[in-house]
Amino acid sequence: MDGIHINENLMRRIVRSIDKAIADDIPQYLREHYKETNNAIIQLRGDYINENLRNLVVGGDIEFVPFKRYVWQGRIIVDRAEKITYTITTQKTLRAVPRKQRDKPHFLQTLLYIENGGYEAPVKQMTLMDLFPFEAEALENDYNSIVEGLIDPAEGYRHYVIAYDAEGSELRDVQLEFLDKDFNIIETASLNEYIKPDFARLTDVEPVDEDFNDETDGEAKGLVTIKSGLRPKLRDVQKQA
Repeated sequence: MDGIHINENLMRRIVRSIDKAIADDIPQYLREHYKETNNAIIQLRGDYINENLRNLVVGGDIEFVPFKRYVWQGRIIVDRAEKITYTITTQKTLRAVPRKQRDKPHFLQTLLYIENGGYEAPVKQMTLMDLFPFEAEALENDYNSIVEGLIDPAEGYRHYVIAYDAEGSELRDVQLEFLDKDFNIIETASLNEYIKPDFARLTDVEPVDEDFNDETDGEAKGLVTIKSGLRPKLRDVQKQA
């Protein structure tokens, strides 16, 4: 199975978690905790996304695997039934990872090397990774330190990256990307159909329960400008209600 596999119910909930963080949670935080400067906001988006994932996504065959990079904490989403792992990042960060020289591999470099090492994109591009690749042993050791035995790559797990782009308090684009170990695209699928229109934000998604198994199914973070307040269309709907 080399093509990308989409669990529609899971993708809908993941996109909702991202959208809620960007369009609802951060604007509300800024309204309620206004300060002269808001430097901490760079980490806040990821925290809200992970909290929403905990409430809307995790349950049944869908689990969290926590990991740390220095003081930063991340989460890997694991679909035990389909043997797929997911991480979420901005599209800007994803494109920058293979270009940046570093002493230690980025966690995405490690995950793609271990879980997607047996796959190859139809079109390969030369990257800086080709000039200074990490040793296999270093990547294997890093993978073990990340998952701490909670994921066994021998079971055939593959990794998908959910990459999003936002402008202000609006989620603009979400892509599900299946990449090879060199960050070349094997296949990608748009998840934009799961982004709620403004008026639909008045109806929330219910949290998952332990029976959420009925469907088949970052170190560096991009920062975009956050605007306080809900989007104009939603305010108009509320005035009419």
